[in-house]
Amino acid sequence: DTLSVSLILEDGSTYGEKGRLALTEVAVDESTGSVTLRAVFPNPQHQLLPGMFVRARVDEGVMDDAILAPQQGITRDAKGTATALVVNASNKVEQRQLETGDTYGDKWLVLSGLKAGDKLIVEGTDKVTAGQEVKAEEMKTSGGNA
Repeated sequence: DTLSVSLILEDGSTYGEKGRLALTEVAVDESTGSVTLRAVFPNPQHQLLPGMFVRARVDEGVMDDAILAPQQGITRDAKGTATALVVNASNKVEQRQLETGDTYGDKWLVLSGLKAGDKLIVEGTDKVTAGQEVKAEEMKTSGGNA
């Protein structure tokens, strides 16, 4: 299984054929840390020409029910385990251990420990403890006094 690659041509249009990443031809420049990858594309219409400038995009997988959680709501304990405080159905604070993946902007990809609809505490985490009854409020995302 190789990764699929798309090409964006000089005029901004997408090339009609998908390519594949040639993982056996990866080169790393140790002085700059840059990685050179090779992708192979079918070219039946001879649309791709030598010396032509294009942009390549590696088509990553998609996680349909992914949960992205604000980084400020996730901390790490002394062992490095990701933890979060959530408000449960009884309006009580509950501490959960999480498994996190990559970051996307200011959010963590949460692989386990949270589910859709969970109320993650992102402010005032130092003022609450597990078992404490609280009143959850929606997080203000823009403007206003959060």
